[in-house]
Amino acid sequence: MTWEGALPQLQTDARFTNSPLSSNQQIHLFHSHIGRIRSKHLDNLRDLLESHAPSLATSFSELPLQTLLSSLPAVKLGYDIEQLEQEFSRWQRERTQMSRRGFDEMLSENSFVEFWGRLSKMGGDGVEGSVKIENEDIGEGGGDSGASKVDMKSLAKNIDIQEMEKVLKSDKRFIVFDHVPMEREQWLRVRR
Repeated sequence: MTWEGALPQLQTDARFTNSPLSSNQQIHLFHSHIGRIRSKHLDNLRDLLESHAPSLATSFSELPLQTLLSSLPAVKLGYDIEQLEQEFSRWQRERTQMSRRGFDEMLSENSFVEFWGRLSKMGGDGVEGSVKIENEDIGEGGGDSGASKVDMKSLAKNIDIQEMEKVLKSDKRFIVFDHVPMEREQWLRVRR
């Protein structure tokens, strides 16, 4: 609905013709009202899309298009198939971005991934380059009283992606990207 289209109908109402508001204020209120209504219909359409496309892997062609086009939100918005496809694409992009933020949050929350990722990126020798460990296999005459060193940085570089995936595989923020395993692996490599 446009202001020009609504004006003839509004002019038949005494509340409109006797309003103390200036025409600019009336136009502003009209557009705000129409914006809220449109937003409500878009939210309802997106809820409907969510019910038919629960996965990020769902394509537009997999949707029940006639059902969606005849739905109340699509009818109220005046959408044809092209507009519906554009809205679906916009909605999928937003969902993907939100899911990616969730994925990054998951990585920063996971102490295993965070620890080994930071350690492998640490410059120089890290804090001390290596950590002393007790080695019980060394006999009594073993020299350094059973202590040896492990290079933590090289150990961190040897932690592979599959080990990280095993730790993360049950988190739904990880599962949501099952349809793009190569990209997800690349995100883990960057993190590592």
